[in-house]
Amino acid sequence: MSGGRKICMTDSVGKALFSVPDGGIIRMFYGNGEDYFAVCRYLDKTHAEIDGVRYAVREFAGRMERNRISYAPA
Repeated sequence: MSGGRKICMTDSVGKALFSVPDGGIIRMFYGNGEDYFAVCRYLDKTHAEIDGVRYAVREFAGRMERNRISYAPA
């Protein structure tokens, strides 16, 4: 983990949910009972690379909401 940078995970309207350190992991919970762990890399204040894919944090949150996937720091 590098430099103390934190990714502020939000919901799709920008409400802060939790922070993950650069290089930290989130756990995603699927409706079928499965879960998945993804590495998060800080890009800038509003963008992160999650599991190798670059997202605006709010865009990622919207995608998770649409797919009914919840997530939390691991």
